[in-house]
Formats: sequence, structure tokens, C-alpha cells
Amino acid sequence: MARFVSLSLYFILFGAGLLISANPAKVWAHSGHKHDELKIKLPKVVAQVNGENISGDVISRELKKAAQQYKKRGMPLNAEQEKSAAKKLIDDEIGRTLLVLKAKESGITITTEMMEKRIKEVKAKFRSDAIFEHKLTDQGLTLDQYKAELETDLYMDQIIKKEIEPKIKVPEKEILDYYEKNKNKFTSPEKVRASIILLKFNPSQGKAGEQKILKKFESILDQLRNGTDFSAMARKFSQDSLAPKGGDLGFFTRKQMLPAFSNRAFKMKKDEISDIFRTGHGFHVLKVTDKKSAGTSPFADEKEKIMNFLSQKKSSKATQDYIEALKEQAKIKIYF
Repeated sequence: MARFVSLSLYFILFGAGLLISANPAKVWAHSGHKHDELKIKLPKVVAQVNGENISGDVISRELKKAAQQYKKRGMPLNAEQEKSAAKKLIDDEIGRTLLVLKAKESGITITTEMMEKRIKEVKAKFRSDAIFEHKLTDQGLTLDQYKAELETDLYMDQIIKKEIEPKIKVPEKEILDYYEKNKNKFTSPEKVRASIILLKFNPSQGKAGEQKILKKFESILDQLRNGTDFSAMARKFSQDSLAPKGGDLGFFTRKQMLPAFSNRAFKMKKDEISDIFRTGHGFHVLKVTDKKSAGTSPFADEKEKIMNFLSQKKSSKATQDYIEALKEQAKIKIYF
């Protein structure tokens, strides 16, 4: 139950009669930018859970990110909406705190090795440590603050693995029922895999320049139709960014590719090479390298993915129920 940023909040904002919702978007830590000031003021301590204080600064930081994102979407929050959002964030933080306290009570510890491994996994998503550090600065976070957030996440992960996940069961019948009721999710349209060679043409060179490019391409096409390896020729002659990959476009559906390519590719047979054709990018030759018929993926191929999806769904619900049970036993004071 790692913290989510504003796009994972579901705010029912009564003041304006406005319902704002968005899809959850879990991020590497806390995403955000330089933020405007809030319309509301939070106390230094917004809540206390079994003697553990929840800082108003933590809630303010998350609320500023939420407000900034809604403002960018053309829906700036008013004071009443910020207040509703803050209450939701405080409630979420109470749940997180309860999980951490329960983890510690259960004897769970977070080792230096566990922290280093998690930080390494996060840094691997960035091109360099410098970019990672710049991102932290952009969040208004110090490295120590970020490590504290990661430690909280690790505590929550461990208590969920210990107390909740072992009790999650997904019978095969439930997996099969989901598959049968959602077959449209496992149905794929016809797909083609193709490779291309592109020779660019500068219109300023006129008809003579165009004929020169075409003559060169006709020589290439003649070699291809006499058995020369297409990918080798693409790497040697193509002026497309895919040249290092032998011109491979990968698999695509009719709608995923420009009509100039898809209209030809879906009419061609496997291993067939097209004639030279022209687009706004230049002259092309296309080779179909594979084809997949439209159809439904068999249950056996989707079983594990469905099981994981249903397990995560049950685990999320069980975690919320677990938190509610902890709340009933906890001493909670809310100051906002």
C-alpha cells in the first residue's frame, strides 16, 4: 500500500458539486513539480496514531502535488476541495502508519541490504544517478526523506506478505469464470510483422534527383528478389531509424500503422517483398516477415496473468479490510 499521488485520489468535492476521478498511477516515489501555495493551512501535526504523529508537512507536500496536477488539467481546486483532498490523504496516511506499526510489533525489521536493493531498483529506472538526484530535488525531497518513504513502503510490503497474501486464494474455477466473461480482453486482431528499407529524396533535386534515387532502389530491389538478405540490405542502405535493426517494424495491427504500409502489408503473403512506393518520408520497400491470424488467446496462456490480477485485487481489498480492523483497535486523534 505505497502512497499514491493525486491521480490516484478519488475526490468527491461537495462544495462545487464536482466529482473528480482519475486512474491510479503509482510512481517511483512521489511525483511533482514546483508547487503553488495551498489555499488551506494544515497544523504541524494533523493526526496521531497510537502515539505516532503524522506531520502536516507530509500531507501538504502530497496535497500540493494533487492541486498542481488538477490545475494543469484545467480543474484548479478551491479551498473546500483542498480540504476534502487533505482529509483523504490524512486517512490514507493513518492506514500506512498503522501498517508500519503493526509490522514493527510483529518483529519485522528492514535491513540496510533491503534498503540498498530497493534504491538500486529505483535508480535503474533513470539514465544516471545525477538525473535521479535531480528528480529528488524536483520533488522537494532530500535523500534522507526519500529513504524514509522507502522504509515505510518496505515495512508495509513485509506485513502484507506476512499477514495478508498467504490467505489469498484464487480457485481455478474463479480464474476460468473471469476468462469466459472477459474473452474480449484476450482476443487479438490480425497482426503482421514487416521490415522496411527507406531511401530519402530531397524535392529540391528535382526529377533528375528522384530518378537517381529510384535507379539505386531498383538495384537494391533486384538484389532482394534474387535472395539477398533483406535485413542486411536494410542495415547497409536504409535511411530509416530502424536500419540498425534490419528495418524491423515488429508486429502491428491495421490501425497501428500508416495506411501506406498497412494497406500493402495485410494484402501480402509471408516473405513477400513489395514494389517501391513513395510517402512523404521518401521511397520504401516493404517485406512481410510474419503474420498472426485474429483469434482468442487460449485459457492456458492467460491463466497465470488472470490469477495474478485477481490475487492483486483480492489483496488490495483484504489490505483495506485489515487496516479498518487495525483502526478499530487503535487510538487515533485527528487535528484537522
